Amino acid sequence: MKQLNKIRICLILNVCLLFIISTFITIAAADSKYFRFGPSSDFIFISVPIDTYNRYGLLLTLIFFNNIIKVLISEIGEPILVFNIYNPDKKIITEFTKKQLLFYANSMFFVSNTRHIFEILISVTQIDIALFSITVEQLISVCTVYFLVNEKKFDKSLLIENTDSVKEFQNEI
Repeated sequence: MKQLNKIRICLILNVCLLFIISTFITIAAADSKYFRFGPSSDFIFISVPIDTYNRYGLLLTLIFFNNIIKVLISEIGEPILVFNIYNPDKKIITEFTKKQLLFYANSMFFVSNTRHIFEILISVTQIDIALFSITVEQLISVCTVYFLVNEKKFDKSLLIENTDSVKEFQNEI
């Protein structure tokens, strides 16, 4: 099966799963405090009451900057570290010293994992906060993916050539 078809099947399965989970939660928890929007007298976020629009706006601003930085780090910075450390074919590292790679990787992973606690709390407080967080992440992710893909070169002739080679190989079998 071609990689593109595998990706299409996985995307369809992912959308179906999201739809099933969303439907179940919406039906089962329709009266929950989670399905509210805006500040409320009993909306508490990490021991801070979010009972005014000023506090609500401040929380959204904090989430906005958190998510921008998170996406930039996870899509641009962390892959550099991960590919240098976990790629079994890359035996010679030229971009870092051993101490630098150890320091930056462990520091980055520690800070990211610690920040993840905040992200979990964002997801479980109220649906509007979670949806805002997802929206910001997706918008920034679209930009970073576009930036990273623009650094690539695409050669359709190689795509066609590789497809033809696979077909020839399949015919031989």
